[in-house]
Amino acid sequence: MPSSWLFDSPGMAGVMEMAKRLARAPGVPVLIEGERGTGVPELARLIHAEDPVARTGRLRAMAAAAVSPADMRGVALDGTLFVEDVENLRPAGQAWITELLARRTELATPLRIIGGSRLSASELLRCDGLNQELVYSLDVGRLVLPPLRARTTDILKLARRFLKHYAEWQGRPVLQFSQAAECKLLAHTYPGNVRELRNLVERAAALATSDEVGEDAILVFDQASATKVRSEIVRSAAATGSQGAVHLPTLAELERDYLVLLIRQFRGQRTAISRTMGVSYSTVLKKISKHRLDVRAIVEAVATSAEAAGH
Repeated sequence: MPSSWLFDSPGMAGVMEMAKRLARAPGVPVLIEGERGTGVPELARLIHAEDPVARTGRLRAMAAAAVSPADMRGVALDGTLFVEDVENLRPAGQAWITELLARRTELATPLRIIGGSRLSASELLRCDGLNQELVYSLDVGRLVLPPLRARTTDILKLARRFLKHYAEWQGRPVLQFSQAAECKLLAHTYPGNVRELRNLVERAAALATSDEVGEDAILVFDQASATKVRSEIVRSAAATGSQGAVHLPTLAELERDYLVLLIRQFRGQRTAISRTMGVSYSTVLKKISKHRLDVRAIVEAVATSAEAAGH
């Protein structure tokens, strides 16, 4: 499955334009920010392929925790080095990458170094034990991959492409989604981003009993409450064509329900909630205050329910 079309969508146009411009400048370090499943490794691979110099060498992808200067001794430094989750680099690895970045212009063949992280550059700079010089050195070219929930117009386009791929793989090229199935796809919030959508579609293709993939084949294993609410809204609006024909909740009501769901899911951890919502930590605090939510009471209620279920 070609990774390039993962970014072939209106919501990714700006990111792709910037990525290709950076790729044409050999050796320029790049920092890619993106949640799990947004395609950070795939974008690093695309930059490598678009770099006229780096692509003549290898693309080495390494988990930050596994970066060891001792293991890299004698390895030809060419092509592209992609370090995933740079916040997890150990001190020796940080020093080695920082040194490479400092002398990259002295190398006969420019080495492209790409760092990936779930955290923003400002959050990386606040990480305990992470060398700020390393962050500043990587943050020459910055690319931010938006979560799938922030580009809902891309959901069906990607889902249909995934379905076409898996249908052809299974020898069933005429598979297509029903309208109800597409409503359900649009209703989900995708905390796992594009990776979750891909898995969901592959599962649906495997479970479909006819050439039409119905909503019963779209199995979502988390955020059931939020998905059900949003699914009903999308289905009602699609069926009636007007808001006046159905009772739709206000945006404030949806936001409050979603916050309660996330507080339950993450046991009140504001940092995890902010990452899932795609907003800052302080914004989460303001929203909790705005809706007058008692986080402790919500978390205690979840614990009490779990304890009762255990008995």
